[in-house]
Amino acid sequence: MSPDVPQGPGSFFEGMLGDLLRLLQTRAPLPWDVAVQLAQTIASDGASEPNTDPADRIRLEELLGVAELHVADVTGMPVAPGGRRLTILTTTRAEWARRSLEGWRPVLEQIATALRPPAGAAAKDEPAGSGEAGPVVEADEEAGLEGLLGQWMAAIAPAMVAMQVGSVVGHLAQRALGQYELPLPRPSTDELLVVPGNARQFAEDWSLPIEDLSLWLCVRDVALHSVLSRPHVRARIELLLTRQASGVRPDPKALEEHLAGSMPGGMGDLGDLTRLLGSAGAVARLEDTPTSLAARRDLEAITSAIEGYAEWVTDTVATRSIGGRSAIREAMRRRRVERGEDEAVAEALFGLNLEQEAIDRGESFVRGVLERGGEEELGKLWTVEANLPTPSELEAPGLWIERINLPPA
Repeated sequence: MSPDVPQGPGSFFEGMLGDLLRLLQTRAPLPWDVAVQLAQTIASDGASEPNTDPADRIRLEELLGVAELHVADVTGMPVAPGGRRLTILTTTRAEWARRSLEGWRPVLEQIATALRPPAGAAAKDEPAGSGEAGPVVEADEEAGLEGLLGQWMAAIAPAMVAMQVGSVVGHLAQRALGQYELPLPRPSTDELLVVPGNARQFAEDWSLPIEDLSLWLCVRDVALHSVLSRPHVRARIELLLTRQASGVRPDPKALEEHLAGSMPGGMGDLGDLTRLLGSAGAVARLEDTPTSLAARRDLEAITSAIEGYAEWVTDTVATRSIGGRSAIREAMRRRRVERGEDEAVAEALFGLNLEQEAIDRGESFVRGVLERGGEEELGKLWTVEANLPTPSELEAPGLWIERINLPPA
C-alpha cells in the first residue's frame, strides 16, 4: 500500500481491500489449493505431525470388525454397499482435513459458486479491445468503501470462501474423532477415517478407557456410514445441500462489520487481513431466500433423524458391550454442547443444525417409531427416498408411520 494513503478508517479499508483484490482475484469457482493449504496449516498448528502408529490401526481394525457385526445385527442393514467390509484409515489432523475437503469438494464448489455475486453486479469490465475482461480495482468516489466492498466481493469471493472453508475444516480437524464430524456423504469408499491422537486426548481429558471409547466411535461411524452410503439418502442430501447453497448470498454489510470490529487498532500487513478473512465469522452471516430456508428445514429433519438413529444404534450396542457407556455418552454430549464457533460456521456453510437439541429430536423420533411400530417399522426408515421424514413428521413419528404405510394412490 502506498505510504501517502490517508489512514482514516475508510481510506485504510479501501487501500487494504484494493491490495487484496489485486492479489487474490480469480475466475475459478474455488481456489482449491488455498483451502487445502490453510486447512492443513491450522489442523497441524503449522508444525510437522508424527506418523500414526501402526499399532493403532491394528487395534482399531479389530474393534471395527466387532462394530460391524453389532451394527448389522441392530439395524438389519449392510454396513456398506454390496455388503463389503470396511477398513480403518488412521490419519493425522492435517491428512483428515485434506481428505475431508476432497470428500466435500462438489458441495463446497456449489457453495462457492452461490456466494460469488454476478460478474456485472459489482465490477466494471475493462474497455473493449483491452484484452480479457476483468474487474477494475478503482472504486467509485461516491460509493466509497461500500462500493469497493461490493466490487471486492464480486472479484475475490472464491478466494475468501476458500479461506473460510479452509479455516473451519482445519479447526474441525483439531477435534475430529472420526470420519463423520459432519453427517455428510463422502465419495463411495469402504474406508473410515480416524484420528487416533485426538481420540486419545479426548479419552484422557474425560478419564475414559481408550478401548471403550474406540469401540464407541467405531460403532457410531459404522452406523452413520450404513445410512449415508445408501444411494438414495446420499442423493437426497446432496440435492438439499445444493438447493440451500444456491439460495444464499453474501452480505457485504456483515463483512464490513466483521472487518471493522476485528481490527479497531489497525493491522500490520496484508497477511493479517488474509488471516482475518479465514477466521470464523467472515462470511457467516448469510442472506436466506425461501428456497434455501425450505431446503434447510428438510435437511435439518433428515440429518437430525440420521444422527438420532446413530445415537440409538450406538447406545444399543454399548449397552451390550461397553460397561461405562453412560460416562462416554455424557462426554460426547458435553462435547457437542461446548462446540466452538468454527463448528457452528461449518454447519452454517452447509446449512446444517447439529446442536444437541436437534440430535435429541432425532433420537426421540427414532424411539417414538420403536414404541409405536417396533423395529419392523423403524427398518423402513432408510429403504426408499419417499420414507425419509419431513420436518413435521420428525415431531410426530405416528404421522410418519401412517404415511409410509398408506396404500399406493
